[in-house]
Amino acid sequence: KNIAGACRQKKIRVLHFSTDYVFDGTARKPYREDALCNPVNLYGASKLAGENYLRTLSDNYLLIRSSWLYGINGKNFVQAILDKAKAKEFIRDTMNRAKAVAEAPSTLSVVDDQVGSPTYTKDLALAVAFLIRKNATGIVHVTNRGSCSWHQFAVRILNSAGYGHIVVEPIKSSELQRPAMRPAYSILSNKTFIEITGKAMQPWQLALEDYLNNFKLKKSHS
Repeated sequence: KNIAGACRQKKIRVLHFSTDYVFDGTARKPYREDALCNPVNLYGASKLAGENYLRTLSDNYLLIRSSWLYGINGKNFVQAILDKAKAKEFIRDTMNRAKAVAEAPSTLSVVDDQVGSPTYTKDLALAVAFLIRKNATGIVHVTNRGSCSWHQFAVRILNSAGYGHIVVEPIKSSELQRPAMRPAYSILSNKTFIEITGKAMQPWQLALEDYLNNFKLKKSHS
């Protein structure tokens, strides 16, 4: 709120980031920028409040909505899945060496009833820089191309990183008993981004490969 007001006085364009969680997940096609916002949890409501402050206090802004972010900094789903895979593999190998259990595949449980677009923060940063150079304003959705469930994402992560022997069990969100709801469908349409830039974001599968290769997160078989 304070930043938006100060930038308006100085006639500076505001860059602000928001989330797919401003939507309720009841749609059956990718959300456009002008779709009705109806958050189902406090995080989404707080992000929508920030959006509303920005639109009220500034007429010169670029508001980016993205989803399912992962990158080098902070906790993210990709790193969490890899950490769990490494931990399960360590336990399995230790038990096998002690001949305490028979050889058996390890398992992870991941929800399969939430669908969205995983987005690599490096790709997002490059896309936003391009939008800034294009003097873009208003709301723009920016995600890697394509979509998947969290379960499908986890399977791809493990297969790409060399942990394909770990079984990923699909479960329902209700089984996790989380205190906050998540939207079941939060795919964002990138049509506006393509219209402004003339470019399409790379598919999420290729973005994941870039991330794993850039930070040497693939399992070594040497």
